[in-house]
Amino acid sequence: MNQLPAIDRLKDLVIQRTGHHYYADKDKLLYERARERMHARGITTLDDYVGDLERLGSQEWRALEDAITVGETYFFRYPDHFAALRNDVLPRLIEARRDVHSLRIWSIGCSNGAEPYSVAILVRELLGDQFEDWRVSITGGDISDKALSAARGARYNAWALRTMGPEDRAKYFDRDGAHWVLKREFRSMVRFERQNILALLSTMPPLEWTAFDLILCRNVLIYFSPQQAVETTSALTRCLAPDGVLFLGHAEATLAVEPALWQSGPSRLPTEFVQALYPPVTPQPWTYTPPVLPPMPHSSYAVSPTQEAGPASVDESMAALQQLADAGEYEQAERLCAKLIAHDPTSARLHYYDAILRQVSDDVVGAEAALRRALYLDRNFVVAHHRLGMLLLASGRVNDARRELLVASRLAQAASAAEPLPEAQGVSAADLYQVLRDQLNAIGEAA
Repeated sequence: MNQLPAIDRLKDLVIQRTGHHYYADKDKLLYERARERMHARGITTLDDYVGDLERLGSQEWRALEDAITVGETYFFRYPDHFAALRNDVLPRLIEARRDVHSLRIWSIGCSNGAEPYSVAILVRELLGDQFEDWRVSITGGDISDKALSAARGARYNAWALRTMGPEDRAKYFDRDGAHWVLKREFRSMVRFERQNILALLSTMPPLEWTAFDLILCRNVLIYFSPQQAVETTSALTRCLAPDGVLFLGHAEATLAVEPALWQSGPSRLPTEFVQALYPPVTPQPWTYTPPVLPPMPHSSYAVSPTQEAGPASVDESMAALQQLADAGEYEQAERLCAKLIAHDPTSARLHYYDAILRQVSDDVVGAEAALRRALYLDRNFVVAHHRLGMLLLASGRVNDARRELLVASRLAQAASAAEPLPEAQGVSAADLYQVLRDQLNAIGEAA
């Protein structure tokens, strides 16, 4: 008989089947997700549910995978990525394929379809009148049947279209009450299928996962263990055509303990990342200047300090905020964070979480300002220096990024090696220092 607690058994099963190490330290969130299925099945204890899950196999697994998948996304998420696709990556691929008139594109972890449909819009716009002469195959894959059903329906609320103006909405969508339905000419370009990306690491990966001209893998590897992320990235490069492009997200770049996560050859990364990875080799003088506290950007969720600030204790407040963010409930998390900051404007932790939420919503300027506020309040906030450095690096500001990463490195080196760093999700000072050394080496700087 298995003597492990039920939550640990469930966690082991989830990680083994899906690769979602994301839940390794999120027992409460995983239990909440499992409880939805327990209620649906009329099961009262987690132990009974885990045993049932082990017996029933794929049918119940699919339902649980739907429940545990974080699926918040929207059209043209991360404008800098789509600017690179529109202005560099796709034009270069189209030019290289003019003889064969064919493009094969794979969107991994496509969720509700916003990413592959965004790419479809770009491709059709770039090809223009020549589109009918081309064979364009775009595949969207996800482990969640619920997400794939939503993707095939191509029906969205205004929140999913928040990066698009009225003219673009009218151009690409048909209005249906409070919702927007993607026009047929774009829907017909994308095919959706259920995929478990861990199949790449099996001895017999699917034969059809090959010869792609462009693979998008954004905000997917962050759920894997570092080792699996490295192995998956390496496997994805083998799924490309000889001059294909593997497009990773900003979040994946922060996992780059292993250089394979940063590059698989200069031609396989968007220009912005190549520029960030190959800065001038002449080292710049290093100085540390305390950041100036910037003004608080306007927030539509801002409230009066006298209004209710949510849970009473700091720990309860932070737990509530993290739980909302972990569940993908970003709008609610932003509202709560604004309330908490209004109640306690000198909390560096709150400004740090404000930065994360702004980064998720593509508010890069706001995220930078929030991180600088956090560092003004606590200049020894190691992970805030690290996150700011990675944000600046992704924006192409290599010298500024180098300075922040050096500060983080020196603070991590001075901290107690084995102790987890504040707000680092259990990462120790020694582990982060090693990550920072490798990241600094990747941009030509000794830690």
